[in-house]
This record gives sequence, structure tokens and C-alpha cells, in this order.
Amino acid sequence: MALVSTFEYLTAKALRLLSYRPRSIREIKRRLIRTNADTKTINRVIADLIDQNMLNDQEFAKWWVDQRVKFRPRGNYALTRELAQKGIDREIIDSVLLSFDAELELAKKLPASKRPSRGFSFPVIDALSAKE
Repeated sequence: MALVSTFEYLTAKALRLLSYRPRSIREIKRRLIRTNADTKTINRVIADLIDQNMLNDQEFAKWWVDQRVKFRPRGNYALTRELAQKGIDREIIDSVLLSFDAELELAKKLPASKRPSRGFSFPVIDALSAKE
């Protein structure tokens, strides 16, 4: 039985994690650090995945916001917080949220009783309440 190099093992682990759902660079790095492998090898694996376009924070952020819009609607503030926890840069978060314009779209879909508890700003809630 041939032994697998640390690089190959970490690459396989990262690919397995990515097979379930897209992930941010920070998420993959944190999971690989748990293996107690050296930082140089972990960084090499991450760089390799980025070069192969398998890790991309911009694409991950778009996917995350799209999933939230479809399945668990949240306002811009909540989405910003979630993406920041996943290690996404503020510039990427801002550009993705601008492209989705999620706040008004999500607020329109939620019943009036749920709006205040979903992270929407008061001006958005007031604007929608005035229309009803």
C-alpha cells in the first residue's frame, strides 16, 4: 500500500469539502489547519485550488447570497455579517450585495409580521408598510 503525501491528502480533503458545497478560502484553510499539517503545505494546497478556480471568494459570496435569497431570506446587514464570518473581504461583500439588491426584494416576499425580525433596516420596513 503506497503512502499518500501530505499535499495529496490535504488536496483530497479540500476537494471532499468542496464537493458538498462551495466554500470560502478561510473555511477551507480552517478545516485544513485542524489536520496539524504545516502551514506551508496548507498554503500550497489553497494556492493550487485557487489556480484551478475551485476556490474563489467572489463566486462563493454570490452563491451564498443567492442561496439565502431562495431559502432563508435575510437582509443586507445579516448577509454582510454571515459573509464576514466566512472570511469574505468587505469589498467583495459590498459588490455582491449591490448586484443582488437583496434588501427590498426579500422584504417584499416576507409577511409584514416577520419583517422587523429579519435584519431589515427601519426605512425599508417603513417604505414597504406605507405601500400596503
